[in-house]
Amino acid sequence: MLTVRNKATNELAETISLNGEWDFTLGENAPWSKIQSPGCWEAQGYPKMVDGPAVYRKVIPIPAGWSGKRILVEFDAVSYACSIWCNDIQVGEHRGLWSPFQMDLTSAIRPAEENILEIHVHKPGQLFPMRSSLAGFIPDVSTTFGGIWQPACLRAMDTGLEELLLDPDLKTSSLRVRSQAHFFALPKGEMRWQVEISLAGKLITLLDFAFSKDGCLDLTLPIADLQLWNPKHPTLYTIRVSLLESGRTIAVSSGRTGFRRLSVSTNDGSRLLLNDEPMMVRGILSWGWEPDRIAPFYTPEQAREEIRRVRDHGFNLVKLCLLVPNQTYFDAADEEGMLIWLELPMWLPEVTPELRAQAPIEYAEITRLARHHPCVSLYSLGCELSQSVDGELLARLDEAVRGVVSNVLICDNSGSGESYGGLDFDFADFTDYHPYFDIHYFEPLLDNWRRDWQRSRPWIFGEFCDSDTYRDQAGLVKSTGGTRPWWLTKDNPVTTWRPESKAMLEWEERMKAADLPFSAEEITQASRAASQVTRKYTLETLRLRAGMGGYIVTGLRDTPISTSGIWDDFSRPKWSADEFRLVNDEVVLCLEVGRRRIWRFGGDRPDRLDAHNFWSGSQASWHIVLHSTQEALFPGSKLEWELIDLDGNCIRNGQSWSSQEIQPRIPGEAGRISVKLPEVGQPVELRLQARMMTADQEVRNEWPVWVYPPLVEPESSLVIFDPNQELSDFGEWLKPIPRVSVKEELTPETVLLTVNWNPDLHEYVMEGGRVILLQQGSGPLPAKRGPFWREAIKLFYPHPLWTHFSQRGYTDMQFFGLASDSSFDTARLPEALPGLKSLKPILRRLDSREFLVSDYILDAEVGHGRLLACSLRLQGGLGAQPSGWERNIAGGALLQGMIAVLNLDERADGWGAIKL
Repeated sequence: MLTVRNKATNELAETISLNGEWDFTLGENAPWSKIQSPGCWEAQGYPKMVDGPAVYRKVIPIPAGWSGKRILVEFDAVSYACSIWCNDIQVGEHRGLWSPFQMDLTSAIRPAEENILEIHVHKPGQLFPMRSSLAGFIPDVSTTFGGIWQPACLRAMDTGLEELLLDPDLKTSSLRVRSQAHFFALPKGEMRWQVEISLAGKLITLLDFAFSKDGCLDLTLPIADLQLWNPKHPTLYTIRVSLLESGRTIAVSSGRTGFRRLSVSTNDGSRLLLNDEPMMVRGILSWGWEPDRIAPFYTPEQAREEIRRVRDHGFNLVKLCLLVPNQTYFDAADEEGMLIWLELPMWLPEVTPELRAQAPIEYAEITRLARHHPCVSLYSLGCELSQSVDGELLARLDEAVRGVVSNVLICDNSGSGESYGGLDFDFADFTDYHPYFDIHYFEPLLDNWRRDWQRSRPWIFGEFCDSDTYRDQAGLVKSTGGTRPWWLTKDNPVTTWRPESKAMLEWEERMKAADLPFSAEEITQASRAASQVTRKYTLETLRLRAGMGGYIVTGLRDTPISTSGIWDDFSRPKWSADEFRLVNDEVVLCLEVGRRRIWRFGGDRPDRLDAHNFWSGSQASWHIVLHSTQEALFPGSKLEWELIDLDGNCIRNGQSWSSQEIQPRIPGEAGRISVKLPEVGQPVELRLQARMMTADQEVRNEWPVWVYPPLVEPESSLVIFDPNQELSDFGEWLKPIPRVSVKEELTPETVLLTVNWNPDLHEYVMEGGRVILLQQGSGPLPAKRGPFWREAIKLFYPHPLWTHFSQRGYTDMQFFGLASDSSFDTARLPEALPGLKSLKPILRRLDSREFLVSDYILDAEVGHGRLLACSLRLQGGLGAQPSGWERNIAGGALLQGMIAVLNLDERADGWGAIKL
């Protein structure tokens, strides 16, 4: 039995396609039926949870003229382990679901007769466990896939050429071409090589030379007037190698490649260079999810459409996360100028002796498959690998890939070993982290990872910046004629073990229990608006820092386990291309404020300023920072800005000219803005719009600005119960307010502010008291812990509080300093609050993956009294949040509004009250 890993090919060879209909059976003693190839069996109605055995059978008439020729069967990919049988004779075996292979059928096949070809297949499952089969991440999204999922054929040839190895060398402007001739019948005449190189269909090089006895071709050719491959000009050279016998062409092999080099600056190791010019990766993460085909098999039209839509949103790279699509996708990326990061399919591996031996082989095969594509410029050897992958195995994988490719950058462990308990050293050309975070922790995370004593190299965030939105399952079901798509049913294997997937099955019951008074469209709009806020802040914050090589946004399309795609379940964009490109383009304007420090308890501490929230009549100061990924901007560029209200009326405006050259990938100040904000008696939302004009382009961006009435001395009815002095560290505003320690100090006219809860306070409310409770964590009332920005949709219920605090139905940057990881477990409140008569949510949290609700702010009628409970961080202080009533302006304004609501006894109407 022989598996030929270096495939012999001949474009002149007679070929029989094996695509189309096969006889098929799946499972022990299963009946025979029909199946189409290419395509996995799961996408054709066969069980997704049966891993085999599957048998493909096809009766193939073999021409009499094939007698005496070498007959080979070729598969572009079969998942996962297969054995090939011809006329009941086993001719070979193969493992690996991503790579092509070829087997010799000559000894088993009968020309001029009908022959039976059988393929026996097992996909990853019980016999070949998924975690030790390099199955990638698609099984974690939905299901493993099995079968002949890429094209196959038979070829008959007397002479074959190994597939071309093409090595373009930008430094020497030359192309190395390698191949090897294989003769299955002895040549009779004089042998010669012919090599042709074409550009845009025009022949530019033609060489004819003698054939060496060993049949080896190894030729380095200079390329005159070299044209480079890059995203704007994806120039491709076509190479055709022919073998001539006495002047007659007997074998042909051809391929394409391009001249490009991805490298790191030698004088500044943090700078990423494409063809020796500065560049920044702006990538999108693809898990290869497509519910109709499951396996990542693309037609040329599908591949081009996906790539063009990705580019329209400002991306210049697609990261293929733990998958290897068919060659068509790489061809389309070559032609369209889209960079590809190929992440090899190892995640949470179970490192068995078999995997340790098999993985380097498969990695070399996959890399050889992708090496000649100029689009493939980044590789990673696995994702978030822990200590299960030791240094010896990782070194072998690194050697397997580097031994095949050049002019690329490689990361051994996307996400870094140190972050996931793996190796504390690496073989990487760049630094790669996977920060998934609430946005107020992003800057501290960047600071946590930065160590200037380490070797300088680019930072490329291989996954980050996710933000889930609402999935309208009712709309999905309606679109499919009233039935759930398969991945929203128990037919999806991940629903048996992933909590978020199990939740999808119970979506209807959970949403009914939530009893939300909002339409699906309203929830969708609120979630997408807040998601764009998260993405905008994150990308701008990253581009305010030097040394960043780029990022990969999670992700391309909503999947069964997340809704963080920039496209929804119908592959429709959630945000317009123009909207997304404001922060995801070659040139971006960012907003920055000054830095302060404060002396506290004998030492300096950061005193962060808020870029978006201001007190009435205060002076606002901003720096407008420009970040360009490729071209420098020179002194004299003009910055114009306007501060407008939501009706478009100009409140303030101005202009300035830059005084410095701004270098590529190094953020620089484009201008400064200092303006006195208007005096207001009610909260007002404004928009700061800025545009930078150079000789040949205009760059613009905008940011929300809120102006609040100033903090005033609270009504004399306000008292504070704070036995642990938790409120005393957050500014002067509340210090004059009387402190109480026992229930007897309270009167019916009192409004009580507290961070505590005890039986006396409960009795006070029952008797008619009014209390504002600022909860700081898991107690005193029942609470859930979870992120504020990630995997969470915030819903605003009508309430008088919102007349004191401006919002437009979604959480924008006025909530940056308020975000909390705690929300009230509403279902348990009746148990914790005996006498609870009614409960009106004010700000509610809907978990976007599990469809469970909790509350950040609520208005409760307890006995004869009233409780306003809030779990937000009104004092700020988490991560990069401003701290204290004077700095965390939105927190002070919201607390002032809550005090006013109780003092004025402002009440919501009955709309939105929940059942207890």
